Amino acid sequence: MTGTAPPQGQPRRQGGTRPRTALPIVNAFGPPAPRSAPLRTRPPRSRRLRIALVRHHDLCLNTRQINAVQRRAGVLPHLGLGYIHTALKKAGFGNVVQIDTPAMGLDGEGLRRLLADYRPDLVGVTTTTPGLPGAIEACRAAKSTGARVILGGSHTEVYDRENLYHACIDYVGVGEGVTIMPALAEALEHGDEPEDIPGLISRTYDGGAAPMVNLEDVGWPEREGLPVDRFFSIMAPRPFATMISSRGCPFKCSFCFKQAVDRRSMYRSPDDVVGEMAHLRERWGVKEIMFYDDVFTLHRGRVFEICEQIHDKGLKVRWEAPTRVDLVPGKLLSAMSGAGCVRLRFGIEHGDPEILRRMRKESNLEKIEDAVTSAHLAGIKGFGYFIVGWLRESREQFRRTVDLACRLPLDYASFYTATPLPGTPLHEECVADGAIPGDYWDSFVQGQFTRRIGYLVQGAEARAREAYRSFFLRREMVRPLLTHMAVTGQWRNTASGLLSLARSDSNTVRDF
Repeated sequence: MTGTAPPQGQPRRQGGTRPRTALPIVNAFGPPAPRSAPLRTRPPRSRRLRIALVRHHDLCLNTRQINAVQRRAGVLPHLGLGYIHTALKKAGFGNVVQIDTPAMGLDGEGLRRLLADYRPDLVGVTTTTPGLPGAIEACRAAKSTGARVILGGSHTEVYDRENLYHACIDYVGVGEGVTIMPALAEALEHGDEPEDIPGLISRTYDGGAAPMVNLEDVGWPEREGLPVDRFFSIMAPRPFATMISSRGCPFKCSFCFKQAVDRRSMYRSPDDVVGEMAHLRERWGVKEIMFYDDVFTLHRGRVFEICEQIHDKGLKVRWEAPTRVDLVPGKLLSAMSGAGCVRLRFGIEHGDPEILRRMRKESNLEKIEDAVTSAHLAGIKGFGYFIVGWLRESREQFRRTVDLACRLPLDYASFYTATPLPGTPLHEECVADGAIPGDYWDSFVQGQFTRRIGYLVQGAEARAREAYRSFFLRREMVRPLLTHMAVTGQWRNTASGLLSLARSDSNTVRDF
């Protein structure tokens, strides 16, 4: 196998074209896939191209979450595919379907059969780097039907041409799928070989990265045709919905991969945000909306306006959002609580000041305690994200994290094991420290994925399980958990998750 991956953490080039020599076609994820068929020579049709947008099971060895929690956390709609669907519809392509195999309960063979019945001309598959094995399985299923296949998602911001080692992939999309997919579909509709498309990469063409766009210019993500009744979250009552009101994050936490879209912030207007919230309530009867911005309260004035418009419209819907502990002043918390915000997800990450510094969190314990306590007093429940098993984390530092989580007025907590994802400062630090092999992710992308990337301290997963048990199996959590289950209806998932934690279920059979 030839070719080398770009250095980890190297920013993705922006725009421009550069012809490349063709790559050898191999498929290390399974049986050889058929080579790409030549473009069809039928006369151009009026926007009749059949397109499928796919999110497949991740087959993920490199989850940061322990299995006892991961299996029960939920299946949420994929907003990225919804936005691409909307962009395709606006471009005149009406034969578009979204296929969400986790929600539909489909394995690889089930996906292949569904695609064979639909007979798409073009299939777009989204993925993260840890989820690439499942995406390759989806690409192979799509290629077996004779479709053209494009791979996109955050993964391709770090690894782009490397994905073309797999014969089942014809194109890679880097950057904005909402501009790449309509342009690609237009070319295929007319029987042309795609070229001069920003963000599109093939074996003979490199279109750089598609520039960022404001989602308000795209329109609301398409939700019609999705298996809405199959989506669930352990955190929310059904039916619920997900939204994005802004994009971008100026902060530089060392565990987070920065996509091109993260390098500047874009905000949807309060009118547009509240309009979508009202539509979700009226059209789908949603009881709760989960925002998945990077930092919902980054532009505080806009959040105040959103809260005012929710009041003005008399909109009655629960909602929650992610934020930082240094971006929630008391007046904003009061406004959010009064407008229906029931939960804030705080990226707390750790209870040891030295590790917080190494994480580049720009935070401290005083800010953490003030923010979570202020939210609690405002009537907003707190959800804390924590990372355990950090590089060179001592037992004492780990216990400070658990003690902090139990000391704060949090109603929920999640404890991830530190995973050095490609393109992150943490990855660079771990390679330099000798904690992980520098070529692991390169090999992973090429299909050598039989083992998980190593934990950064011995017993990291056991620490995560211990943290979960320490937090949730406390007497103080009985009432909050019973209230949560009554409000969300997630009795079975919550109870079975707690039972698994108590039994110390693990996924160590897949890890090393």
